[in-house]
Amino acid sequence: RKSPHAPRWIAVASLAALVLGCLLPAVPYLAMAQNRTSGGLPPTSLTQDQAILHVLNRLGYGPRPGDLARVKQIGLAKYIDQQLHPEAIDDSREESRIRELFPTLSMSSGEIVEKFPAPRVAARQQGMTVEELRREQQQRLRQAQRQMPLPEGQAGDMVPPVPPQAGGGNPGPPIMNYREIQAPLRLVAELSMAKMDRAIYSERQLYEQMVDFWFNHFNVFAGKGQDRWLLTSYERDAIRPHAMGKFRDLLEATAQSPAMLFYLDNWQSTDPDAAARLEQQRARLQNRGPSGRQRFPAPPQASQQQAQRPPRGLNENYGRELLELHTLGVDGGYTQQDVINVARAFTGWTI
Repeated sequence: RKSPHAPRWIAVASLAALVLGCLLPAVPYLAMAQNRTSGGLPPTSLTQDQAILHVLNRLGYGPRPGDLARVKQIGLAKYIDQQLHPEAIDDSREESRIRELFPTLSMSSGEIVEKFPAPRVAARQQGMTVEELRREQQQRLRQAQRQMPLPEGQAGDMVPPVPPQAGGGNPGPPIMNYREIQAPLRLVAELSMAKMDRAIYSERQLYEQMVDFWFNHFNVFAGKGQDRWLLTSYERDAIRPHAMGKFRDLLEATAQSPAMLFYLDNWQSTDPDAAARLEQQRARLQNRGPSGRQRFPAPPQASQQQAQRPPRGLNENYGRELLELHTLGVDGGYTQQDVINVARAFTGWTI
């Protein structure tokens, strides 16, 4: 508990436990990775097919048609080795598919805010009420559904599957027809559908499992204010690049992400004394003429408004989450003073 490196070591131990949890049942087959030329399996009660299915279920999202034969052909040890090095796996086909199906995933946060404004902002821009805007969007969506040719028996709120790409392969599942929606809910819809799409079609199965794990570990809430506009960048720029890298890099990326800064309020955490001094200084400068003499007393209404304002100061939300959930754990031995000290250390990290 006294070691300044305790969070790092505990984080490393947590990651090791996670990977072991996935791989431990497949330990007999991991031994083959040390001997790539060996064509047989270590002694086990499972048949070769059962062993491959077990690994496909544990390291990824289960076998797709053809996966069993493919892994049997290249060897189980080689498949595991490939999954542990996702950067060496060519997944360009799936990434191209993701870009085509879910364009918001490639947008910056600025582009997202501009293209998918909040309902009240969009309504004001178009000279409507929020209710009028919602009715128009629903009408456009229904019209687009009526105009879209659908396979026989397919529901009217779905679009046809994406045609197969060159070289064969599955066309992919139908996705919801949300293209006419220019509202923030489309952002969350695309993130959700892309997660499902990657789980099914990505060749980097273990990597997608780790992205999902860390996205949940460093969770933010899409329903909180600005986070629905920041969530796309959070997963793409903070989680995915570090999902199988160093925990320290992942922790720092999430801490600096606007989505996390907003979700746990660290963007407005300040030294309370400094905030009060700044407010007093601003009031003095606004109320004095060139000679430095006081112009006039502050109007009663302004004084009342300042008194009603919630005081700015230290916000412990991120400091507590960092210790309680992200690193040490609820029983990690930290104190309330530790939470305060961490919060003080992170003041000034803002959006």
